[in-house]
Amino acid sequence: MEKFSRYPLSVSLLHWLLAVALTGNLVIGWLLDDREELVILHKSIGIAILGLVLIRLANRVRVRGRVPESVNRAGTPAHFVETAVHRLFYALMLAIPLIGWMKTNAAGHAASCFGLFSLPALIPKNRELSHLLGQLHSLTAYGLAALIGLHVAGVLAHRVFKARNILPRMLPLPLRRPDRQAHAPE
Repeated sequence: MEKFSRYPLSVSLLHWLLAVALTGNLVIGWLLDDREELVILHKSIGIAILGLVLIRLANRVRVRGRVPESVNRAGTPAHFVETAVHRLFYALMLAIPLIGWMKTNAAGHAASCFGLFSLPALIPKNRELSHLLGQLHSLTAYGLAALIGLHVAGVLAHRVFKARNILPRMLPLPLRRPDRQAHAPE
């Protein structure tokens, strides 16, 4: 089996697009405070995130043979943490928008995506359930924020403690290194 050192472009682009959308929507979620224009934006980005996660999962299956191996040796605590964090990421990236969608339905509203379309109602209006789902939505979002911090800390730990810069593996374009010979004296 051929070894790959970089993630396929489709994986990299979806990773960074979701990173921006998730981080942005977490920030918007913290700023909501019943500001209607932010609530609409938050819901729309959440629906987009759900769609992107489904695309990312399908793409991950499509390119599974071209994904680089983990830099953490199998069976080590670092490999266990890496695997657990990635699985929790996928679970939360799916669960958070679904819970938000159900919370919106339970509040008696349609889940609209940028005014372009609305998702079908998953559950009927139920004020108490809406409140409970809102709390669960917030709790899982905090969990996602913690995972993002753990993910970034893992990348930094590889750089600082193991002198391995693993970030370029996920960048959409290779980093260019200056041509040392072009600057060499004649």
